[in-house]
Amino acid sequence: MKLYMSDLYRVELHYPLDEVQLDTLYYLYQPLMGTQALSLYMMLYTEGKRMKRFLKPSSLSRLLSFVSVNLMDLEKSIKVLEAMGLLKTFVKSENEMTRYIFILQSPLSLKAFFKNQILLSLLEQSLTNEDFQNTLSYFQTTLHDLSTYEDITAKFTDVFTIQHHKLHKPLKIKQDLFSKQIQDISVSYDIEFLRQCLIEYQIPKSLFEKDLTFISQLGLAYSIDGMTLASLVRESMTSQQLDKQLLKTKIKNYCEIDSLSSFQEVYHKQPLQYQSDSHQKTPLSLHMQHLDKITPFELLQEKQGGKEPTYHDLQIAETLMMQLGLQPAVVNVILEYVLGKNNGRLSKRYCEAIGGSMVRNKVQTAMDAYNELMKIRENKQDVEIKHEIEDIKEEDQLNPEEVEALLKELREEMI
Repeated sequence: MKLYMSDLYRVELHYPLDEVQLDTLYYLYQPLMGTQALSLYMMLYTEGKRMKRFLKPSSLSRLLSFVSVNLMDLEKSIKVLEAMGLLKTFVKSENEMTRYIFILQSPLSLKAFFKNQILLSLLEQSLTNEDFQNTLSYFQTTLHDLSTYEDITAKFTDVFTIQHHKLHKPLKIKQDLFSKQIQDISVSYDIEFLRQCLIEYQIPKSLFEKDLTFISQLGLAYSIDGMTLASLVRESMTSQQLDKQLLKTKIKNYCEIDSLSSFQEVYHKQPLQYQSDSHQKTPLSLHMQHLDKITPFELLQEKQGGKEPTYHDLQIAETLMMQLGLQPAVVNVILEYVLGKNNGRLSKRYCEAIGGSMVRNKVQTAMDAYNELMKIRENKQDVEIKHEIEDIKEEDQLNPEEVEALLKELREEMI
């Protein structure tokens, strides 16, 4: 679809949005598609309520002036709305004139959205874990326990009586009533291949057919091929039915293990030219030599009691090495320091703040990293740490109170 300023358009709206649907758009859809696409949807929604008053279609130049975007951004937003199932677009070209009809679709119901594993997975990836849980809680209804109460609600027939003998002719109702038009997102997962794989794993169709949409949505959301997905489904069958929660857990575990193989830098040891002096035998020198000889992966494994490091911790170590360019032993010093000062937890912002200081001071060895940390503990680089956290604030959207709280935490733990 190539749009031009002179193209004409009309908007059709079949059902007004209620308060819950508006909340759904802002809290559930907006994190997935962005504010620009949502702004376009709301503008088209407003136009849809008024378009019947226009004698002829409007030009796209008019729409652009209201949403304050260019044609390229408009095309992108339209595609996003279509992909999210919120818009259907029809086009007709005749007499060198192109006309579009935009038919707005209502957002999915809360139940349908939360059952859609693709949308739910994308929402979970778009938000922090705390924000994701808060969003789920926002839409939960809190009801009193009514088990000890008696339902005394009146029925229709308890109040109203229809006297049929007074009806002279059958009641007629117009058919052009308002009705919601909902379109689920369109996906391209090879369901037939998945079905065949499930059959080859000797899973009866009667046990998986009703859950096929759910299974394929998970496969698409986590980019898992049909054969692997069928194997995970077989492992999740209990009592002759699919345990959906178990399947999601197995898929997440599979993806986490698969992601570990994508790490590269965390398996590297300190280069020889940056290793500590092996002639010194003080406890500190011996410990720095130990950090030279192990990889960040092995250090985290030690701290885990020999168990596999978590994906979260490895990702932090990989970031310090890939994005900041820190040497393996320097990363080991940072990881060990943060774990010791942060009750065994690795904070991404904490590690990056210290790592940024190491980069600025061109730290290459474990001993230099240790000395740099001693300077930080003496608050000689407090201003630099604060600037580092403020830079991270812009990326992670921390508010000023969170920045000050994090800075205070850093200062207290470094004393």
